[in-house]
Amino acid sequence: MALGCTAVFSQNNVLNKGKISGNVQLDAQYYIPDSMIGAEDLENKIRANVFANINYVNGGFAAGFRFEHFEWPLIDFEKINYVGSGIPYYYASYNHEYFEVTVGSFYEQFGSGLIYRSYEVRNLGFDNATQGVKLKAKPYKGITLTGIWGKQRNLFVYEGLVRGIDADISLNEIFQKIGSSKFRSGLGASFVSKFEKDQDPDYKLPQNIGAFAGRANFGYAGFNLQGEYAWKCNDPSTANELIYKPGEALLLTASYSMKGLGIFLTGLRTDNFDFRTLRNSSINNNLINYIPTLTREHAYALPSMYAYSSQAVGQIGFQAEVNYKIPKKTTIGGRYGTDIMVNYSRIHGIKKDYVPEAILDKGIINVNGTDGYTSPFFAFGKEVYFEDFNIEISRRFNKSWKLIVSYVYLNYNMEVIEGHTGEPNVYAHTFIADLTYKINDRHALRLELQHMNTKQDEGNWAYGQLEYSIAPRWFFSVLDRWNYSKPNKHYYNVSTSFVHKTSKFSISFGKQYEGILCVGGVCRVVPASYGCNLSVVTSF
Repeated sequence: MALGCTAVFSQNNVLNKGKISGNVQLDAQYYIPDSMIGAEDLENKIRANVFANINYVNGGFAAGFRFEHFEWPLIDFEKINYVGSGIPYYYASYNHEYFEVTVGSFYEQFGSGLIYRSYEVRNLGFDNATQGVKLKAKPYKGITLTGIWGKQRNLFVYEGLVRGIDADISLNEIFQKIGSSKFRSGLGASFVSKFEKDQDPDYKLPQNIGAFAGRANFGYAGFNLQGEYAWKCNDPSTANELIYKPGEALLLTASYSMKGLGIFLTGLRTDNFDFRTLRNSSINNNLINYIPTLTREHAYALPSMYAYSSQAVGQIGFQAEVNYKIPKKTTIGGRYGTDIMVNYSRIHGIKKDYVPEAILDKGIINVNGTDGYTSPFFAFGKEVYFEDFNIEISRRFNKSWKLIVSYVYLNYNMEVIEGHTGEPNVYAHTFIADLTYKINDRHALRLELQHMNTKQDEGNWAYGQLEYSIAPRWFFSVLDRWNYSKPNKHYYNVSTSFVHKTSKFSISFGKQYEGILCVGGVCRVVPASYGCNLSVVTSF
């Protein structure tokens, strides 16, 4: 009896030292058919996405899992086959001063992700977590070694086999003189390989595909320069039309910052660098790596309609951005100063010279089973995939009034980015005004007006939104996205949200525009919908 009581007491002490935390989220919608916008008449009109994360931490030990319930998910998740229920993500890990080990599911990134990145973007329905083993060691100050071995998540299953190792070296930590100076530097290298059996009756396909990457960063005071180059063995797949050409990618970033001024420049080239655990996968399925986008992620609704999706099979381009603050208490800057941002990006296809065996009679191109093409490394192809010029000016006039005005020009290649054969490029001009009136410390009113002018796709759009917030709990919004070209369509929405401690409750009613949703260059199609939405998020 005494021994039993002692055992229970000791177990409770262990549990009391640990901490349990987590969060639960419910997103539900009642769907109403609307033929005008293309909203479907669904058999099951009430749909919901539900997930819950539970984590336990006790000293260096941590464990957790995520339960997901998508049996009748929101229709945009159903369209990508994100349907199922269970515990697809679970892990246990131990973190020591010199090492860390994780078994189960995990997220990790080598360098900028050119050859390996496992991560989650929940509102895209994207999750390519690795399930297996991750080891991380710190044998010496400034040196971190990471090894991974496992399968990549695709929807509700784990497929393929991926394994890799990464070394990251911080020279500032290793060498004291560098660490105490204004100079910053670091080096890194990665290797990742996948295995997939060759079951193709027509082609002899490689089963082990390796990819290498090296990176370096250097900085001094306000200057910083980073670069990463990656190379991949020949990897015939659906994405590259079964060619045997090796792939490569180069990412370069330079920046300079000082008080009131920031300059940012980045360049990216990818050539046959689609990397997946299963060679016949497409869209966002079975991705091992991540190709960052060069373009600005627009926060406003109308320019975000034409967001760029990274083209791993071939692209070359650059982005430049300048941020300048006109000093406060000057004639032009005003009492609080004026912020100006100018951003420009342009992306082309790469220049291709097809190998002789890929050119058939009458100039017909068939690259299947060949080396495909050669491509001069720094040559731009003639076809423009995307171009974006935008300027934003932000000024606070006094403690109550703040105005942001923007202009955005977009050149969007629908044929390449969305696969709409024969569609012309969209050339769009968008003007935006964002005015905020702070009534007092708790109450604020915001008015947002946008207009997009284009002769392509669905033509001209107007957008208006009025928001009223009562900090820190209440938020109210009414908006209308109006396509006033033929056909005439309104996408209105009324919403409110309430925050109580660590919980947020949101409800809205209105219409969802059918289009492309992108986050960081990863995109998916969102179908049109009409109805009432409920969202509940709570954490503990």
